[in-house]
Amino acid sequence: MRVEGVRGDEERRERLRLQRVAQEFEAVLLTQMLRAMRRAAEGLGTQASFAGRSTWQELLDEYFALALARAGGLGLARFLEEALRRR
Repeated sequence: MRVEGVRGDEERRERLRLQRVAQEFEAVLLTQMLRAMRRAAEGLGTQASFAGRSTWQELLDEYFALALARAGGLGLARFLEEALRRR
């Protein structure tokens, strides 16, 4: 009986690991999209300038992208997770 419990625990850990990896991958793609959109908006000249702005914006893009991916994002993470699980 304990062998089944250990196997179940391992499967749960693997499922969580795949979910986290898929979400992080989607977050990387979302970060790139957000940065591209921000650069396009900067071309319009609507952004105020202040010290540390670029660093702050990069961090904001990364955290926002990760939050989006964890909330379901574009659905890419779910697709990747399923594909990785089937391998």
